[in-house]
Amino acid sequence: MNTKSEIITIAKAEFMEKGFQEASMRKIAAKVGITATALYRHYANKEEIFDAIVEPAVSAWDAMCQTEEVRQTGTAREHGLDAMWQDTEQSKFIVDMIYKDFDTQKLLFFRSKGTKYENYLHEVVTKIQVATLSFMKELQNSGMHINQVDEKEMHLLLSAQYTAMLEMVDHDFSYDEAIHHAETLTSFFKEGWRKFLGF
Repeated sequence: MNTKSEIITIAKAEFMEKGFQEASMRKIAAKVGITATALYRHYANKEEIFDAIVEPAVSAWDAMCQTEEVRQTGTAREHGLDAMWQDTEQSKFIVDMIYKDFDTQKLLFFRSKGTKYENYLHEVVTKIQVATLSFMKELQNSGMHINQVDEKEMHLLLSAQYTAMLEMVDHDFSYDEAIHHAETLTSFFKEGWRKFLGF
């Protein structure tokens, strides 16, 4: 293992234990076996290390937002809105994505205070909201009646749903528990969303 890879491994453990704000660059350097000065030659600051660690999780969420928007709207266009609402793949896709790199996901959502990611859930929810509003506009332009929704209420509801999804990360659910949890949330929110959105 080269020094840069070892820094990432040691730093990840430090961030997991203490969170970003309380993690110590000096302690990371000591555990790697280098001086703090040498550590700063590899990474300019603590946040640069954190960025490098969580980047795969951020990229995974970005990809999920993009691909799921296309898949969900594609299902609706090809097979009708009922088919879209009956789809259960999204919750499993999210669980699989999270559990593929569980510790990094936990760092991103629960150990990132003090970094640019401390409100990352808000960013995810905003992307989903924008995509949903765009699809609603498309439906409305096609002549379908949909409810006029308050965007603040939509954001609140989306935040509630995804915060609940992330409880499985915060509380270290097993994969099977997480799948069950996600299915329960999907069933709970689906009917509420249909009533709220009106389609």
